[in-house]
Amino acid sequence: MNEAEYANVNEKKEDVLKTGISGFDELFADGGIPNGNSVLVAGGPGTGKSILCRQICYNLVLKGKKCMYVSFEESKERIEKSMRSFGWDVRRYVDDGSLLIQKINPLDILRMKFGSIGGSGSATEISYKIKPLIIPKDFNPEIIVVDSLSAVIAASTTKEKNYRVYLQQLFGFFEETGATSFLITETEPLPTRYSDTGIEEFLADGIVVLYNVQKNEARENAIEILKMRYSKHDKKIVAMEITENGIMVYPDKHVLINL
Repeated sequence: MNEAEYANVNEKKEDVLKTGISGFDELFADGGIPNGNSVLVAGGPGTGKSILCRQICYNLVLKGKKCMYVSFEESKERIEKSMRSFGWDVRRYVDDGSLLIQKINPLDILRMKFGSIGGSGSATEISYKIKPLIIPKDFNPEIIVVDSLSAVIAASTTKEKNYRVYLQQLFGFFEETGATSFLITETEPLPTRYSDTGIEEFLADGIVVLYNVQKNEARENAIEILKMRYSKHDKKIVAMEITENGIMVYPDKHVLINL
């Protein structure tokens, strides 16, 4: 390998987001998620979607990165309590400004975008209207979590037209920030579609699917990197465990799921 090739390899390795979750980053050839990607985190109830995203945030604020967690359902207090239950000193990083947790009403998002839930808006409005609401001035997050997109579509009475426009603008907004974004979506326990409308999975750069499947008399957690642009990754479903300290992934333990 010549000097130029070596420099390219090093640059590529530095251009990924290492989540710090045991076993998860090993599923990627370059050791992490490409920086700036928008990633759907999909799965049924109780699969660990929120835990995964909160753990990523916590691991990265430990490394000095700024993270923002936007919730459309749970309060800030409940999110902090959930994180503390895994032994994470979340309050320290909220207080020092590294971790921003916001609770936002999805109806407010839709009203700000469209004027009314059934109204319409221009294709550029969201860049001006949603950013001041979600990202405070002078706060430049490297990681953004949205929990969850399902709450937004549930709040919309005109799901097709408005939600499609909203999603296109939202993904464009995340791309402009340069942050790596994680957008949680609720699915069936064994999904054949990985978002509420199917639009999200085409707009997203990546899809991470979490499972909680019945195996004999017990349930088994598993995880899969279904899609990830700009990255080679393992194309298999592997075992995952939710422990008292957070999520652990076992890249060498394959899980067979009949989808």
